Amino acid sequence: MANWTPLGPANDFPEGCQIAAHAGDTPVCVFRVEGKLIAIENTCPHAGLPLDQGERNGLVLTCPYHAYTFNLRNGANIDDPNDDPVRLLQVRDNKGVIEVNPDPSNQD
Repeated sequence: MANWTPLGPANDFPEGCQIAAHAGDTPVCVFRVEGKLIAIENTCPHAGLPLDQGERNGLVLTCPYHAYTFNLRNGANIDDPNDDPVRLLQVRDNKGVIEVNPDPSNQD
């Protein structure tokens, strides 16, 4: 069973947002793009640095440190498809509260 962690009221996550938070020990970044919530682990798989200050263009996020670009649909590294992807997390609006599941072993 999923381990849902509340991050805050849905009103704090408006269209176009890019918000860093923590779900337990896991750093996360939540986006709302075209009405859809997207959550990633806020850690660049290339160097372990945070991604929340990266520039987002549509569903492409650019790492602010090394300029790698990641597809927010699937986490893939666009510049080097053989490199590790950014980890996508389950996210939901549960009765007006945004929640994320940071544990990939416990998915709904």
